[in-house]
Amino acid sequence: MNSGCGCSDNTPTKEIVRLSPNNEEHISLPHVFQWEPFDEAYAYVLLIDEIRGKDAVYIKETKETQIQLEETDLDVNGNYLWHLEVLNNTGQTIATTKGGCGTPISTFAVKSTETEDLPVTDRRTLLDFSHNESDIRGLGVYNFSQYTAYTLLQKNGFEVGTNADKKLWKDLLSGYDVLILHSKYAGPIDPFVPSEIEAISEYVANGGTLFVLCWGSGGGADHPDFYNPVLKDFGIELKPIPDPKFRKAENLSAEIFQDVDEIALQCPAEIVGKTYDVLGSAATGEHLLVKQGYGRGSVFVSGMGMAFMDSYMGRKDERAINNQQAFVNLMRSIC
Repeated sequence: MNSGCGCSDNTPTKEIVRLSPNNEEHISLPHVFQWEPFDEAYAYVLLIDEIRGKDAVYIKETKETQIQLEETDLDVNGNYLWHLEVLNNTGQTIATTKGGCGTPISTFAVKSTETEDLPVTDRRTLLDFSHNESDIRGLGVYNFSQYTAYTLLQKNGFEVGTNADKKLWKDLLSGYDVLILHSKYAGPIDPFVPSEIEAISEYVANGGTLFVLCWGSGGGADHPDFYNPVLKDFGIELKPIPDPKFRKAENLSAEIFQDVDEIALQCPAEIVGKTYDVLGSAATGEHLLVKQGYGRGSVFVSGMGMAFMDSYMGRKDERAINNQQAFVNLMRSIC
């Protein structure tokens, strides 16, 4: 398919009709993918990748114009990318739905019948995107840990909203029970304006819950300084940890980090203050995860850096699974 971007690649120029479902549609398995026949096609190959995955998790060749996806075909529920390749009788790809020059691929979300029994919370969670922390965009373009956090919350029964266009004014915050400030991997982010800081403090004092998830230092960003104006009213400060790549988190809350003794960290930030409860600290003594009451609400602050970032959450290895479960457990304790 020609992406129309004016650059040269090996993408076939013929266009084919995209599969259903449409972008970001939620489906239950089993599900039948169908598409229009393509002239000169000898066979079709359906490829499915997990979001931000490196390898296809499902590949199926057929001479028909439909394929039924079973629950056993995908080993986890979640969000996936798909594209379709059209082969001629020599096995050459003559068309594809995967555009060139960075054209996104359509996505879909799988919900197995097994998810019906997941615990559900009626507390409303807002994942803030109004300060250039990256965003969740359509057409398969998703960024870093915000997307991982978003999908984990949804898959585990949380009601979660995002806020890309509107600042954190009082009227917006009044519609949510939990506010997550979730920094991105690198690059500049827009500072909080004084009226937002006032609104957040009032929101917590009136019973709201604030969760600040800090990337720490490194990766081109100095995010501890970014969050300190917000945390000042709560008597909490974030500081970069020197030589951070050699830290491990231990002394972890058993409720949150079930069956996990320690988590290896990259670029954590130290939390300092006087009145909070420590839920996790570094092997060298720095506080990395704390909880503090404020008025009728609560503040949770994580300086655990890459423990909750996508490069360590989006995979399927043991470390990623531990980090994902810790995030879900923490959110359940918050909610």
